[in-house]
Order: sequence, then C-alpha cells, then structure tokens
Amino acid sequence: MKDKIKRLLGLDASSEYIERYFEASNAKASIFMSVIIILLEGWLIINLMYRLMFDPSFDRSSSWITAHFLSYIAVLASGCVALIYADKYRRGKVKRNKNRHSMTLWLFCCICILFGLFFSYTDFSNGEQIFTFISMVLFVVCLLVWKPILSFGLLSVSFFAMYLLMSRNATPSYSTKINFFILWISVLVTSISNYYQKRVEAEKDESVDAATTRIRQSAMVDEMTGVANMNFFRGRAAEMLNDIDNNPGSLIFLFLDIENFKAVNEKYGFESGNAFLKKIAGVMMEQFPEALIARQGDDHFVILTEEKGCLDKLEALRALIFNFDADLQIGLKAGGFIPKDRECDPHVACDNARYACESIKKKFDQDYCLYDTALSEEFKMKQYIVNNVDQALDSGHIKVHYQPVVWAKNRKLCGYEALVKWEDPNYGFISPGLFIPILEEYRQVHKVDMIVIDTVCRDIKSLLKSKRPAVPVSLNFSRLDFELTDVVDLIESCVQKHDIPRDMLHVEVTESALSEYIDTLQDDLDRLRKLGYPLWLDDFGSGYSSLNVLKDFSFDVMKIDMVFLSSFDNNKAKSMAVIKNVINLANDLGMRTLTEGVETIEEAEYLKDAGCERLQGYLFGKAMPLKEIMIKIGAGTLKVSEEYLNND
Repeated sequence: MKDKIKRLLGLDASSEYIERYFEASNAKASIFMSVIIILLEGWLIINLMYRLMFDPSFDRSSSWITAHFLSYIAVLASGCVALIYADKYRRGKVKRNKNRHSMTLWLFCCICILFGLFFSYTDFSNGEQIFTFISMVLFVVCLLVWKPILSFGLLSVSFFAMYLLMSRNATPSYSTKINFFILWISVLVTSISNYYQKRVEAEKDESVDAATTRIRQSAMVDEMTGVANMNFFRGRAAEMLNDIDNNPGSLIFLFLDIENFKAVNEKYGFESGNAFLKKIAGVMMEQFPEALIARQGDDHFVILTEEKGCLDKLEALRALIFNFDADLQIGLKAGGFIPKDRECDPHVACDNARYACESIKKKFDQDYCLYDTALSEEFKMKQYIVNNVDQALDSGHIKVHYQPVVWAKNRKLCGYEALVKWEDPNYGFISPGLFIPILEEYRQVHKVDMIVIDTVCRDIKSLLKSKRPAVPVSLNFSRLDFELTDVVDLIESCVQKHDIPRDMLHVEVTESALSEYIDTLQDDLDRLRKLGYPLWLDDFGSGYSSLNVLKDFSFDVMKIDMVFLSSFDNNKAKSMAVIKNVINLANDLGMRTLTEGVETIEEAEYLKDAGCERLQGYLFGKAMPLKEIMIKIGAGTLKVSEEYLNND
C-alpha cells in the first residue's frame, strides 16, 4: 500500500532512464514554451512602445508603464535563458551540469506564474478576467512534466495566491469560488495525467531500449563467457589491422583448444563445465588485458594480441587449466598466425591459426604451433582436395586401379583389391594416403567409394561379357561409409544393375572401423553375409583392439597388416613367430588369411609354409589400371588361377 501511495505521488524511485526521459521531454517542451513566451513578450513590448508613441488616449502614468515594461523584460529574459539552456541540453552540452538546466527551468516557470498573478490581479481589479494567470499556469504545469506531488504543491500555492489577491478587492462570489476550485482540479488532473502518460511512454521506451541493448549485446558478446563473439571479433580485428598505429607484423592471431574438456562435463556436469569455461575466459582477459578475445564455440577461443610475450601468457594459462583437476589431464593446445599486411582477412587468419593448432592435436610433446609456409602448403592442398573432389570424380581424374592378389601355393592370380588414384591436372599424382584421410575428416569419402563400387561392377561385367578372365574384387569400406550411406543397398543395387554374381565382390572393413563401430554396423554386416557377399577383416594388427574384434564379429578372410612384415629382415625370428600364431588363430576361428605388403621371395615362401592362403604386395604387382593387368595376363607375366579361366 505504501509503495502504491508513493507511486501515486511520484515519490517512488525511478530508473535513471526514466529520469533522463522526463528531462529530455521537459527540455523539448521548454523550447516550445519559451519560444511562444518570447514572441508574446516581444509583441507586448512592441505594442507598449507603439501606444506610448502614437496613442494620445493611452495613460502614460510612469508607475504603470514601469511595472509592465519591467515585467515584460523579466519574462522575455527568463524565456531567452530557458531557451538557451534547453537547446544546450538537447544537444548534450550540459550533461555535466544538469542542475543548471533545472534551475533555469524552475526560474522561468516561477517568473511566468508571477507574471500571470501580477497581470491577472491588475485585470481583475479593473473588472476583467484572469486569463493571463490561467494561460501561464497551463503553460507551466501542462506542457512540462511534473511529479504529482510537485504539481499539487505548485498549483495549490499559485491558485491560493491568486485567490488571496482576488479577495483584496472584494469577496469572490460562491459561483466564482466553485469555478475557481473546478479550474484547480481540472488543471491538476491534466498535469497528473500528463505525468503518468509520459511515465508509461518512458517505461515502454526503456523496455524497448533494454531489449535493443540485449540484442546489440548478443551481437557482440558470447553469453556464456562474457568475451566477444566471432562476429564482433572479426569486425574489430579488421579495424585493429587497419589502424595506422598498429604494425600488423607485431600482432598474432591465436587459436586455443582446451584438450579433454569433455571429461569436465562428464565428471562435474554441464553447468560446472560452463562455469569452468567462464573462469578460463576470465583468466584469458587477465593474462591478455589489452587483447581482443572471443569464443569460437565449444571449448575453442581466439585471441588477437601482441606477439611479444604471448607464449609466456599461454604457459600461465595452460598451468591454470591443468591445475583445475590434474586427474582429468586437461590441457591447452594453441596455434598462431602472424598477419603479413593490413589486407589480412580475420576469418582466414583464424582458420590458419586453427589449422596450426589442429596439426599438433595428436602430438603430446607439442602444445604450440605457428602457421608457416609448410603448413600453408598443406592447408592449401587440403582445401584443394575438399573443394575439387566432386569435379575430379565427374571428370574421371579419380580412377580405379587394381592390385593383384595371388594364391600363396602357386602365386597365381585369384583376386584384386580395388584402389583409387587421383591424377590431378594441377598437382599431378595425389596419393590416396593423402586425400582419403582428408575426405574422411570432411565426411566426403563415401563419394569416392560410390564411384569405386559402380566402376568395379561395370569392369567385372565387361570382363565376363567379353569372356576374359574375371576374378573377385575386394572393396574397402570405412566406418564413415556405413554412417553416411546405406552400403548394403548401394552394393546390392550396383550388382543387380550390372547383373554380376555377388561372390565377385568381397567387402573389406578396416579393424579401426570395428573398434569404434556404430550400433548399426553389425546389422549391416549380417545383411551382407546373408546376401552372399564374403566379408574380409582389413588391416588386422594395425589397431589396439584386434582380439575384441575377432570376438565380436565374424569374417571369411583375415587380411594381415603389412606392419608384421616391416621388420621381417631385421627381426626375422620374432616376426615369423607372430605371423605364424596370427595365421593359426585365424584358422582356429574358421577364417582364411591374406597377408599384404609382400615384397620378397623369402617372405612369400615363409608365408606359404606358415599356412597363409593369399598374398598381396609389390612382389606380384602394384595397383594398376585394368587394361594394364589384361596386357600382363595376355603376355603371361601374370598367370590366372585355373578356377577363374572359364567364366561361362
């Protein structure tokens, strides 16, 4: 109740915004009011002078003229002063001394009301109306915004003074008292209504302004951490690079990646994880007080700062992050990029710094990397591969080659492995070891594998149709292939399209794909097996969970990784023992074996004696176009196993 009364009287606390709104509204109104008063008083002075000079009937009593003339001058002068300060306030030139503007406005209002009292009293004494008093009161109270308590006080004092002056000549009649009271009530209600209308407008504008501020803030600041967001960072970074007082070569873009941050969320929860990020952002601002800092997303931050001393600051930041919880092994990787000139695009600079950081992501002995020429060329190549893979596939620059697979017992051809090679018109030969991992990283490798499947099926159909030797072809599939496409449907569609036997396609799945297999992968492999496609386990021994893979999945062929032969000459006894036991393990599990990477006759002989069924490697031929293989077969340098010579 007390608060309601305070609000009714205008005594409740108003926000600074509302107070400024009232001040601005009064400044505008006082300009309008003072201009009218100045014009009015100017006209009265001119009229007085005219009557003095040209009207013989005009009473030239010195006291009357002096009193009126001085009154006109006083009101005119106060109007001029009020106009000057109101205009200065409107233009923001008196913000440091608002009291001066308020004092001039109060003085102006008091002079106007006194002027109205003086002239209306004179008019009333002569039997005329009190229009001057009423006009001045309306001007002062209704044009300007007053708190209700002030309106009540000002109007009460003014009307009471006028009533006393009127009573000096004669006691006002009952009707005059009633009319006078009604006038007081009407003006008071109008003033209070004006106040509340302005207040509602002010509160509405304040709400809109607050919403606008929040929107503007969200366009500049990351809500979680309080540092800048990337939109603001890029714009401000461009300004800093173009600032003539800054040397671009002395600045550095840093990309920061908090390693193993996922463990924080898992152990403490997302709220604690967010609080940790906010804390890290605060420490960044302490370590880099003059720098531009932004959060790029997740646990990634970017900083534009002076290169000098930045490594020491990074070390201090890294120590704090690590000490947050030593058991979680949280770390900090950072990449840096130094702009060469003012034309540097902040977006590109951040990408370069990020690439430098990502280049050391799996290097446990390196926490910082500066983007250099070598990384630049590597980055350009990565971007080239990603941006041009579609065109390369459409133009036939990515071709399918076939590497022979032979029986160990007689070294006759019994199959191929389909591999891809990229013959680029700009870079020449691009190794699969380079572009396949990049396409996997950018989740585009399935585009290549789709072309491989169709090409292999078409080539097998062509061989069968032309009565030339056709042997089974193994196709490599990664985990991403099963994630991004329906591999089973894709293979089955191609086989039916080209009308070839299913057992001519052997499906290879890498061990690494199975060690982190997705839920649907087991179902897809079961579907392939039921349809009649032989399944191969590729690169056995290259991962860390080989035995678990053998326990959880069933395969027809185990493809033994060439890593087992890499030290065959230097450590022959151990290599032989390992390979022998792997082959025996495969036989015990009902799998046939193929060893890749065979390069010498000695290796081939040992593998045959150890019980390995198939061999693959440069000893029997590198990956080559199908046409070249047909030439070798025709020349007799590559003999085909008898079971594949008759393809009727």
